Amino acid sequence: MNRKEKGFFDIAFDFFRSLKLTIFLLILLAILSIIGTLIKQNAPSEEYIHRYGIQLYNVLEFFNLFDMYHSWWFSAILLLLVVNLIACSLHRFPGTWRQISRESGEKELGESMLKTLPYVERIALSHSRGMKEDEVRSLLKRGLKDPHRVEGESSITFYSEKGGFSRLGVYITHLSILLILIGGIAGSLFGFRGFVNILEGETVDHVALRVKDKDVAKPIGFSIRCDDFRVTFYDLKRPEKIVKEYMSDLTVLENGKEVLKKTIEVNHPLHYKGLAFYQSSYGAIHDLAVGVRWRDRKEKVLLKVSEGGTVPIPNTSAFLRLLKYEHQLNPYGEGAQVALFKQNQQPRVFWLLKNVPQFDEQRGDEFVLTIEEVVEREYTGLQVTKDPGVWIVWVGCSLMIIGFIISFFFSHQRVWVKIPSKGKGEIVLAGSTSKNKVGFEKKFSQLVEGVRSKSSESRVRSSE
Repeated sequence: MNRKEKGFFDIAFDFFRSLKLTIFLLILLAILSIIGTLIKQNAPSEEYIHRYGIQLYNVLEFFNLFDMYHSWWFSAILLLLVVNLIACSLHRFPGTWRQISRESGEKELGESMLKTLPYVERIALSHSRGMKEDEVRSLLKRGLKDPHRVEGESSITFYSEKGGFSRLGVYITHLSILLILIGGIAGSLFGFRGFVNILEGETVDHVALRVKDKDVAKPIGFSIRCDDFRVTFYDLKRPEKIVKEYMSDLTVLENGKEVLKKTIEVNHPLHYKGLAFYQSSYGAIHDLAVGVRWRDRKEKVLLKVSEGGTVPIPNTSAFLRLLKYEHQLNPYGEGAQVALFKQNQQPRVFWLLKNVPQFDEQRGDEFVLTIEEVVEREYTGLQVTKDPGVWIVWVGCSLMIIGFIISFFFSHQRVWVKIPSKGKGEIVLAGSTSKNKVGFEKKFSQLVEGVRSKSSESRVRSSE
């Protein structure tokens, strides 16, 4: 059948099973992986614009190169590679199965078959006693399996094989690659990676996903509480502290009931309902009591504010935001950076010093701010991942190891021994192997020498 006579299905199948398509897709994926390494993924747009400029940024954003591993076209390339591997396997598997089928070996060893076999040896018998079948069976059992017996008109053929399954190693490897690709596609389409910071004693029921430049809250269907957070340091007898380990005691709650407790640390996550909570960072948030004292009266009020929080200043239209808190501002000690917002004025950013209460007086405002109290609360930073394809990938990796072992350490070895049924004639030995020719040649030579030895013993016993 020429190409013009082929139907659409045959043409499509020939295209998808093409080895050229396989090579093209693998090279394309390698190039894209390099691009994905050179271009930082999922960074803020400001960073991309600063690095590439607005015009190039728009081009790269159009092709979704800033989150390429979750793009539709990257998943389409992986899916095309899956179809290609399936088509290649379906095209070649029937021929391989025929090669390992016993029907190809369990027949009389004729001259036409001998011409196709790479290893052939003939041993002449000059006596009428011949060679016993039990002796042939015993020799074949040493390095192969119990042989099959095929009786012909003037001869008996014994056929034995070993490692017929080794030809399937490449297809097991193909299957493992398919599973890894399918698992990767499933994780890309249906999985996510987020983060959440939980203060000690607090409970959350959602995580934050980074989508372009925004953090989007995603409910997780249950709640998780941080009961305790601990950090230990190496005892190096030096001023600086080096973290040894940090861990969190977490509790999972559903419908207000505790269903699971676990202590997590780096590389020892908590798993629940397809989500994995990894210990990734830690920190502390500071709650401050800020004193507000007016210059024209003795009245003084306290404002409670947390880092990142904003509170109104009583009896004014002003607002105070706590930007950050520092334990040590050399040489002043503890301090807090704040921003003051007043109507029709630009925000003013300045520092308050805990150990120097009069420091804010130099600002010359109608009120003076002081740090009255600091409460530090530690939080645990968790990376939260969902990957429904991870177990498919693990199964694929396991199958790949099995496929490699079968492909590289096993071979399909076949041996035929034909002996004359009436004594005189010749013994014909033939064999073939799918790989490891050096090892098989040694085994075949040992079999030939064994047959020679047995036939010589038979001749001696016959003469006696």
